[in-house]
Amino acid sequence: MIVPKYGTILDEYQAPIYPKGVNNSYLRNMFGYTETPCDLQAGVSTGAFGPFVDESPLSDADIRAAMMSGAFVGLGERYQVLEEVQCWRGHVRADYVCISANALSIIEIKSDRDTLRRFDEQLRVYNSVADRVTLVVGWNLAAHALRAAPWWWDVILVERERTSDVRFIPLRDGAPNLGVSTAALVAMLPTEEVNRLACTAKESFRRLRGPTLRHAVANYLSHDELRIAVREWLERLSQRRNGIAS
Repeated sequence: MIVPKYGTILDEYQAPIYPKGVNNSYLRNMFGYTETPCDLQAGVSTGAFGPFVDESPLSDADIRAAMMSGAFVGLGERYQVLEEVQCWRGHVRADYVCISANALSIIEIKSDRDTLRRFDEQLRVYNSVADRVTLVVGWNLAAHALRAAPWWWDVILVERERTSDVRFIPLRDGAPNLGVSTAALVAMLPTEEVNRLACTAKESFRRLRGPTLRHAVANYLSHDELRIAVREWLERLSQRRNGIAS
């Protein structure tokens, strides 16, 4: 079974029945594909087993434990990773924010015990602030999430193996976000950080307060300057959480 092509109109990225290679496949088989006839004869399956093999739906804690154990490549050494980061002045809390030299990535988990009740708001915020987004989703919400998630999000199915280990199966390859907003980047920052930027940007900004100040900073500073400001704030936040003096 091929995963339906939700969230995109790019026909050339539709997964063929036998993908030439993982990197060339936009979507994967949810129930397992084999790349060669030899694999078929040997009964080798590289896809998913199916929902709730052991009748034990995955919780958020199960998925996080598997991710932090090293089974999830999205949390590699090249990233500085923070859990539970408030975005857009606290309206949304990202499960993981990953900082690299050139990008801010967000990982959102939707376990088998979650709902999509807050998903529309998360979509709005993540689409405005993140250079890349990865959705890690259990079987319960996989079909709904694939329909709802923008085409440029990476989507990864998470399930239990028969050995009770947790495995991650790529369903959809994403792309860089071209819609990062300066206003959203400013909204990521706490008030003290916005005040600090205002003091260094322009003398007249010192008299401004609240939304007016944020709007002025967003219009005055460039995308690159605000990206750097958000990255530096996140790095300081990580140091505080780890008890490291800045």
